[in-house]
Amino acid sequence: MAAPGLSGYYGSIFKRSTTAGAVIRTVGGGILLLRYGTGPWQLPAGVVKAGEDPRTAARRIARETLDPGFDVGRVLAVDYLQGGPGRGDSIAFLFDGGTLATTVAAFTGAGGGFEARFLPAAECRQMLDGVTGKQLAGALLGLELGTTVELVDGVQVPTEAVCPPPLRRMMPPLEDFSAVLEHRERT
Repeated sequence: MAAPGLSGYYGSIFKRSTTAGAVIRTVGGGILLLRYGTGPWQLPAGVVKAGEDPRTAARRIARETLDPGFDVGRVLAVDYLQGGPGRGDSIAFLFDGGTLATTVAAFTGAGGGFEARFLPAAECRQMLDGVTGKQLAGALLGLELGTTVELVDGVQVPTEAVCPPPLRRMMPPLEDFSAVLEHRERT
């Protein structure tokens, strides 16, 4: 029988989840948001299933939303979400969904499963919940800078210039031992 503390520990490990999504844009600057039923607006995203990597999950979700041949590009943002009491930590990947040449402003999914709109970035951030809006801002920054933006709870992690560590000697210079060597030679 496991100690009570261990069951809490192991329970917290298995509560961690991974999500993946895509930032899909139009030539006119719109960003795709989805809403299932009367739920909140969200980016095309979902849980990474067992045996699936984040890129494949983002591709699957984008294909279910738009087109069976749809693909995703590079990672724009990675967000580590710290869970609170009763919630596990999670990690979210946002991929570049590319730019569509369309003038469609809104559509519904097959069978009316979801509602979709292409909206300006500023309007998207207002319609998304706090963390998802920050993730979108981080992904757009990553797109603009041509890099991947690291986030923790939707807040960008400050990065410093990467430089190699200073060269270190394994042994001190011989000059430091000269006095010791001279002392030995005299005795």
